[in-house]
Amino acid sequence: MTKTIALSRLSNPVKRKDLEGVIQFFQDRKVRVLVSPVLEQDVDGKTRASILNDWFSQDVDAVFDVSGGDLSIETLEYIDLDQYQKSHTLFFGYSDLTPILNVLGKIRKTILFQIRHQTRMEQCLEFLEHGSQDLFWDSKAYVGGNIRCFLKLAGSPYFPVLAGKDIFLESYSGDLYRIRSYIQQFEWMPGFSQIHSLTFGEFTMLKEDRKWLEDWARRQNFPVKLTEEVGHGRFSKALWIKG
Repeated sequence: MTKTIALSRLSNPVKRKDLEGVIQFFQDRKVRVLVSPVLEQDVDGKTRASILNDWFSQDVDAVFDVSGGDLSIETLEYIDLDQYQKSHTLFFGYSDLTPILNVLGKIRKTILFQIRHQTRMEQCLEFLEHGSQDLFWDSKAYVGGNIRCFLKLAGSPYFPVLAGKDIFLESYSGDLYRIRSYIQQFEWMPGFSQIHSLTFGEFTMLKEDRKWLEDWARRQNFPVKLTEEVGHGRFSKALWIKG
């Protein structure tokens, strides 16, 4: 049966020309590709969410959000969670889509992955068509994603339960001082001391300062792992998000 995917844009505007390689890749392999009609337009969150809701109602096989930046939380209150639950749609996104990944992940697992990088495309197709897990870093389901964007949910009814969960955090921007402030805020979140484990992914701007994460990890009373195979890098592997 022919697969249908959709390229969504819930965060900042995206130029369609940057996606032509992605579109062509899937079309060449007989996958039907839908593209958000407001990809490049500065429209409100309700409008952006309504397009996603339509795709859920059509039971599109997979939605890949190709945006990032700052604006995804404008859409949260307008996403039809009941329609999503009725569908079998898989939702992919990363970075500023972290809030969406975690909220939808409470209903059905979502996937931290950015198809816009145009890498691991064959692995992605193998997953969609045959369920191959080669795309993923491991088989575990996590809470989290980009630490800056994850903390946007703090103080909202959408912030997930941390206690007993495996947490994953990464960051693209942010020097050591900014990352330290994010982690301090994260430590204040309810349930932090009861988490099952924490994995730090790639922190792009830390470089030699990554040792600070290692030192912080040694002081915790739960397991902390570090990997650079998941994050904002072009060859990042995917991760399951459960929320």
